[in-house]
Amino acid sequence: MRLSFVVDYEPRWAELLRMNNWKLGVLGNQRVLGNWSDESPVLMLTDDFHSWKVSVDAQSFNYPLEYKYVIYDPQDEKIIAWEARENRFTAEIPFEDEGVMFKDEELCFDLQMFRGAGVAVPVFSLRSKAGFGIGEFFDLKKMIDWASQTGMRMIQTLPVNDTTHTFTSKDSYPYNSLSVFALHPLYLNVDVLGDLKDKKQRLFYEKKKQELNEAKKIDYENVVKYKWEYFKLIYEQEGEALFESEEYKLFYEDNRLWLEPYAVFSFLRDNEKTADFNKWSRLSTYDEDELQVVLNDNVKEVGLYFFLQFHLYQQLVSVHEYAKEKRVMLKGDIPIGVSPTSVDVWCNPCLFNLDMQAGAPPDYFSLKGQNWGFPTYNWDLMAEDNFGWWLDRLQYMSNFFDAYRIDHILGFFRIWQIPKDQLWGLLGQFYPAMSLKPENIESYGLDIDEDFLLMPVVTLNTLQRYFGANYSEVNYLFFEEYKLGGYRFKSKYDSQQKIYDYFEKNNRTEDHDLKIRDKLLMLFCQVLFLRDCKHEDRYHPRISYQSNDTYKQLSEDNQDGYRRLYEEFFYHRHNEYWKQHAMMKLPALVNSTFMLACGEDLGMIPASVAEVMTELKILSLEIQRMPKEYGHEFGVPYFAPYMSVCTTSTHDMSPIRMWWEEDRAKTQRYFNHMLFEAGEAPIICEPWIAEKILIQHLQSPAMWVILPIQDWLAVDADLRYPDPYAERINIPDDPNHIWNYRMHLDVDELLNATDFNQKVCSMVDEGRR
Repeated sequence: MRLSFVVDYEPRWAELLRMNNWKLGVLGNQRVLGNWSDESPVLMLTDDFHSWKVSVDAQSFNYPLEYKYVIYDPQDEKIIAWEARENRFTAEIPFEDEGVMFKDEELCFDLQMFRGAGVAVPVFSLRSKAGFGIGEFFDLKKMIDWASQTGMRMIQTLPVNDTTHTFTSKDSYPYNSLSVFALHPLYLNVDVLGDLKDKKQRLFYEKKKQELNEAKKIDYENVVKYKWEYFKLIYEQEGEALFESEEYKLFYEDNRLWLEPYAVFSFLRDNEKTADFNKWSRLSTYDEDELQVVLNDNVKEVGLYFFLQFHLYQQLVSVHEYAKEKRVMLKGDIPIGVSPTSVDVWCNPCLFNLDMQAGAPPDYFSLKGQNWGFPTYNWDLMAEDNFGWWLDRLQYMSNFFDAYRIDHILGFFRIWQIPKDQLWGLLGQFYPAMSLKPENIESYGLDIDEDFLLMPVVTLNTLQRYFGANYSEVNYLFFEEYKLGGYRFKSKYDSQQKIYDYFEKNNRTEDHDLKIRDKLLMLFCQVLFLRDCKHEDRYHPRISYQSNDTYKQLSEDNQDGYRRLYEEFFYHRHNEYWKQHAMMKLPALVNSTFMLACGEDLGMIPASVAEVMTELKILSLEIQRMPKEYGHEFGVPYFAPYMSVCTTSTHDMSPIRMWWEEDRAKTQRYFNHMLFEAGEAPIICEPWIAEKILIQHLQSPAMWVILPIQDWLAVDADLRYPDPYAERINIPDDPNHIWNYRMHLDVDELLNATDFNQKVCSMVDEGRR
């Protein structure tokens, strides 16, 4: 007979064990449980069910059974801690043929729970003397050294998947995955691939490498150009030998299900000069048999992508192993979406809603909302195989990372989706949602007048107000008379996409024209309701009613009714509904690996989000500038929950020095009320101010404080970059933004900055991290 001891996996203890290389064990009053001997705990292992587990032979048990869990240091061969509770006890075990399992839900140790510090930096932003004008996986090794030297225990990155669609700077957007499995070739260190035998070629690329590496920002297109030239040359030289190696053959066999489609897709993208597979002359619709034909007919060309992905895998795995040796965790990022022209959509179009685009509702940082351009997920179909696509994705990622950020975790409760023919997040709606029937709307005293509520109808006064002296020309081109003195968009301009296309096709790109275009796009949003994407007879209130011209035209009674309907719809109606949808998806994902799950829970947060994250032990994200408490201008790090990641800013926000200079009145309030400083706030974020902000965060109760590299450097007057405005990584409101931020220091300079590193180490230590 076998007796199994099983304990639910808890991040608060898992992190403590992981960081100290300790083990969980069990001791008891039986011979097979060590007879309470400090030297003989039975050590537990993690299992496939997100638990710690051990099984022992129970044939010779004497009852009653008593036991406790212990934390054991295998290196020093000693027990670090016993459970601080009475012995766990059972008088008798009713054995069955297959044995018995004791499942314990909570450990109880009288130890200070783990609290760690870390740094957030995109791989592409790293700078090293050996680089090729962009950060590479091997640069992370020096960052790991720096983290270890300064007492930090985590390095957080942005997504590292391949985004190669156009071979231009448009591909710099790291959330536009070409494949959720393939790693980005630009992060390869070329030196490890081998030296070019042709001396002239070798000298040429050494010179290009040096030139590109000296640039202040990433010269994305030239990095792409010369790195890819090098890849092809080194592949010609080394590829055949690699393919004969046992290591490569094992990698290929383990990953062929995603590797073959990715490599053939990449080959066809290059041949057809577009990643939009809908425009390809062959295989525009995925077919496994045809894929094999293309693969067999173009073995050498397709092999380039096998070659690169093998080396990427090897390099990032070696970085991960190095991090574990240094007791530093690597944290990756799981984007919520994939590109509509990605390998994943090509192979599995049924898993996506291709007539919809994911995005985000308007917020303080983006008043029009965001449109990410990604298709939304067909969750019902994904559920049929228990979300296998997601599980495979996370399990591959666990080869490289110990923790991951769930980008836009709200998307697992509900996603903000925008019809394909609209551009702005203002015209989106939540999916899934319990949309409103006409009688629901009428119960708030509002009449269902589709002409008024669902269609932008404007007056001449409105046109004059928007377009001034140009109103007559705009009215003639885009509008037609409707009724009651109103005007509506002509049918050929009855979507934002059609309006946008008119200006593009007619080459109207001067500032004057673009202002007219954007005002037309805004006018198109002046509706009170949007028709449900799936049900013609159901409706959603348009988000951000406060900025809605149509709302302002309502009577006071109707305004009051609309406000009440709006509050109910967005803040109460879906709470339990969205919770149920999240609990259908997230448990399978979170339990599929032993990576620490961290959620990016920002934006319009339903009340159920915190409940689900607590239940599933997913860490929340706490940002002082984006407080979750209603009516508060700033959050207080001191009140951050333990199960959270606390930070000063993210890649979508301005770093603290830049933020300090953006809004003088807000900075003054922060200076007085959050830093408790009297008098007038300094014009710039001086080093002592940055240090005080960071210390405030480091002393929070949060399990992790992970701060951007720009904010760490802000505490040192000599090391920080002179221009705070050059340190921003992304501007969410700009869809054409190029992600080209590079550290101005190389990683060796950072390692050798003794005074700065000692200061950081002291700050981390004083924060008891």
